[in-house]
Amino acid sequence: MARTIQVTPEQLESTAGRIEGLAADYKTQYDALYNETNAMASTWNGKDNTAFVDQIAGFKDDFEKMHTLMLNYADFLRKSAKAYRDTQDTVVSEARKLSN
Repeated sequence: MARTIQVTPEQLESTAGRIEGLAADYKTQYDALYNETNAMASTWNGKDNTAFVDQIAGFKDDFEKMHTLMLNYADFLRKSAKAYRDTQDTVVSEARKLSN
């Protein structure tokens, strides 16, 4: 049984925009986490603070990778929308060349 994908280029582009917005929010949140952790150093000194800050810093690469993946997926959706739109245009153009 054949499967069908029911999506429009506009839906793909809209979803890409939402993902970009979520990626921006995600980055804002993890940047705030790092700012807060660094600010705590002014009131919390010692090896316990250092251990905490180091532990949080260890997540930075993962946070940045996730942000990049989100942006890459949004880009993929935009490229898919363009490919879908281009294919539709080609099919319409070729269909108009058919003779009765």
